[in-house]
Amino acid sequence: MSTRGPIGEAGYPVGPQRSAPLMLATDLGEAHGGLAVAAAVGVAVAVEERPGKASGVLLAELGAQRGRGPTLLASARARELEERLREAGFERSDPRFARSDPRFARVAARGRLCWLGLPATEEALGDLPRVLDAVPAASLAIVHLPARLWPLALERRGLWPRAGLLRADLPTDRALAALAVAELRERRLPVRVATRPLGRVASRRAVAGLEVGGAAARRVGRLARGLAGRAGAPAAERGQALLMVLGAAFAILFAAALLAALGGALTGTARVQRAADLVALSGARSLRDDFPRLFTAPRLPGGALNPRHLDRREYLARAAEAAREAATLNGVDPDRLRVLFPDADSFAPLRVQAEVAASIDPQALPGNRGRSSGDHLPARGAVRIEASAEAEASPPSSPSTSAGGMPTAASGGGYSGPLAYRQGKGMRPDVAPAFDRLAAAARRNGMTLVITSAYRSDAEQARLFEEHPDPRWVAPPGQSLHRCATELDLGPSSAYGWLAANAPRFGFVKRYSWEPWHFGYSRVPAPCSSAGNGVGAIPPIGGERLATEGLRAFVPSLFRAPIEQAAARWNVSGALLAAQLMAESNFNPYAVSSAGAQGIAQFMPGTARTYGLDDPFDAPAAIDAQAHLMSDLVRQFGSVPLALAAYNAGPAPVEACSCVPDYPETQAYVARILGLLGGAGELVIPTLEVRLVD
Repeated sequence: MSTRGPIGEAGYPVGPQRSAPLMLATDLGEAHGGLAVAAAVGVAVAVEERPGKASGVLLAELGAQRGRGPTLLASARARELEERLREAGFERSDPRFARSDPRFARVAARGRLCWLGLPATEEALGDLPRVLDAVPAASLAIVHLPARLWPLALERRGLWPRAGLLRADLPTDRALAALAVAELRERRLPVRVATRPLGRVASRRAVAGLEVGGAAARRVGRLARGLAGRAGAPAAERGQALLMVLGAAFAILFAAALLAALGGALTGTARVQRAADLVALSGARSLRDDFPRLFTAPRLPGGALNPRHLDRREYLARAAEAAREAATLNGVDPDRLRVLFPDADSFAPLRVQAEVAASIDPQALPGNRGRSSGDHLPARGAVRIEASAEAEASPPSSPSTSAGGMPTAASGGGYSGPLAYRQGKGMRPDVAPAFDRLAAAARRNGMTLVITSAYRSDAEQARLFEEHPDPRWVAPPGQSLHRCATELDLGPSSAYGWLAANAPRFGFVKRYSWEPWHFGYSRVPAPCSSAGNGVGAIPPIGGERLATEGLRAFVPSLFRAPIEQAAARWNVSGALLAAQLMAESNFNPYAVSSAGAQGIAQFMPGTARTYGLDDPFDAPAAIDAQAHLMSDLVRQFGSVPLALAAYNAGPAPVEACSCVPDYPETQAYVARILGLLGGAGELVIPTLEVRLVD
């Protein structure tokens, strides 16, 4: 006879009825704050004192670095759970912790919660059934764990989770959240996605077992009602509690280690397809990450080989390896995987196609799991399932949004110019390279800086102030310097001392003595000024000459003067012209394409005549005509990526969709030039977004 619990509609076990309901929680992608959200949900559940509700809430933290101390105002139910867990042997610090501290308990009653700390290991997952046995059946157990342990927890014998709580940043992590929701939906489990962290004060209160209060309490209340109230409901009812957060398009960049968060055995067509999607996305992410290395010099100034440079063969090999690693993490036999690059012949391939073939045992499909040997469906032989997916890394398709739907221009009070992005956070374009220099110096000193907050519109500031109405910690809307796009909140806390001593060298000052994380860019132009709004914008034709001292080392000396002269005459970026010439002809004045484009700038005869270019093979004249054409296109479309697309594909298709047209050649052309530019003085800081296209 099977020892597993009852089987739900989808064939997944729902756990023995005597067990306390178990809710799994995790952070997806680069999101943070999931532990505090889980704690706040637990507090909201614990506050409900009506009959039939939880008699106590346990918050188990897998990945705790050390213990947490008990609080004086702990509830009677939290102390009861603490005593039960101590009696079960969960008492003092654990040698498996990264840092054991005997001064702190491994289990502690904290406000409305009983907290339990465990290391982030598979061995700790094995401890959880014993934890649940020690908790009364009327209680609720919430386990917050790293994403890499998520699939193991879903499949772990003796756990049988009843609900899932995900912390994800949207739209950045939309695809990952969508796939996670689909995974839980198959299991008929209710799931909620917290799209925002709680904030510093609310997070501290939540982890201390206290109600968070304010607007955060209302958001947490909605999460709690959608999860805890249905944790013990029948499977059919639980399936209706899903929060549908799926957007119109998948656009996500995520680490390969997090692919395991959606893994598990391939037990049906949907899972095979999800595996193919993840494999293709992982390969495309590798192409996106390595893209700039295609354009680094093969050799260093001294003549030594440049370790950062990749040729096309190495570039594709790394993407194929990333795809195979993703397949392994998702239970796909590498022998059943085929990785293709549809645009492999282009200079900078940006597409990955993954084909997965799986043989499925009908006895292992949902509905047969956990049944006795005499009670399974009759075997009819293995079923072959095939799935394919194609993903790409492409430039942003809209002049108003960047990768992942992030706005390319600020609006809504304060700063109203273009935005550059670092770590997914927007800032004024001159702030971004200053931060790059600051971060590089920190890395040389063994620290990795993290941007926790940057540009915030007045509307965003108003929401934040509503949650934390203390002007000392959160400025009211209309007064915050974050609206000027010059302010960065930096971490981790271990870097505060280094930042205070070194940030001024890079133009950053600590704004307030009581905020060691808040640094503002202090060099001209001033925050929230008319001059500041003009940073990164392209001046009107006839204005002052744009800087051209940024010409890269790949520009041959023969063409540097013509490029600078044309850039000055037509007021376009010399770096942009140089990158185009590299992509068009590799600086070959006599190049002729199969389509009939001629010369160093690859003019078609009709376009050459329009711009007065009598001889496309006259390099200086062609460069001048190229600059003239680009100045017209930039003025017409107001966006460097769109101007490049129009140069390659013609203005009509760009005008029709106000986007980079869905032509592989054009998308690769735009992406390659943006990679060569590396953000040097352009209107939009170049980014590539990773998305599924098939």
